[in-house]
Amino acid sequence: MKVSVAIHKEGKWYVAIDPVTGVASQGKSMDEALKNFQEAFELWFENAEEWEKEGATKSTSTKRNVNGDLYFNTKQ
Repeated sequence: MKVSVAIHKEGKWYVAIDPVTGVASQGKSMDEALKNFQEAFELWFENAEEWEKEGATKSTSTKRNVNGDLYFNTKQ
């Protein structure tokens, strides 16, 4: 599964968010934010309704450096 994730820095923290589902996490590094995001997304996905899962998997575009954010796809 591919999920679009936006990463931006807020103060000393990196924030990773999926703009489609609203699932977000943070970390002191990009890698930590992504690791925490993956865990948060997996928990969300386990509990999401079918229609929510369908909406989450349809957004697979890749964008880079849009408004200072870094977008990319990650495989689950």
